[in-house]
Amino acid sequence: MKKILPAALAFALLSSGSVTVFAQQADNVQAVKEKREHHFRHMKNFEAEVHKANELKIERLEIKKEIVEKKDKLFSLHVKAAEGGNKEKRSGNEAIWQDMKQIHKDLKALNQEAHNTKKSMHEAMRADDEKLAKEKMTQWLSINEKINNKLSEKSQKLDEIIKQYN
Repeated sequence: MKKILPAALAFALLSSGSVTVFAQQADNVQAVKEKREHHFRHMKNFEAEVHKANELKIERLEIKKEIVEKKDKLFSLHVKAAEGGNKEKRSGNEAIWQDMKQIHKDLKALNQEAHNTKKSMHEAMRADDEKLAKEKMTQWLSINEKINNKLSEKSQKLDEIIKQYN
């Protein structure tokens, strides 16, 4: 009996703490659920814009896929030129690479601008300011179109470099 009583007391203390943690988790789950429902109530008003954003994302991913394929081809051409001892083809692209460097800087700035605009759009939705949210959504879509244009420009620059190898 002397051994059972301390064990039961220890079990009671440990289980009471876990009940408290479980209750806090249940409150957190309910808060997240309410927040998500609020978000989707507002997003119903932006259905066309969401579809447009998804189309832009698909386009961006296709352009990125093309870029990766072109970089792979460019790598193979660069290796062949190095094995053949043709340094002119390998080093004659410096002007284009400088253009590429500027494109990367522009893309970085556009991505940061898109992130900030999307963040402010969500803040406007949380504040129930539908007019501001709609304006920010339009700005965000415009920035995403600019990003896709820059990526297309990058793809064209890679085409120019590949042509110089051929």
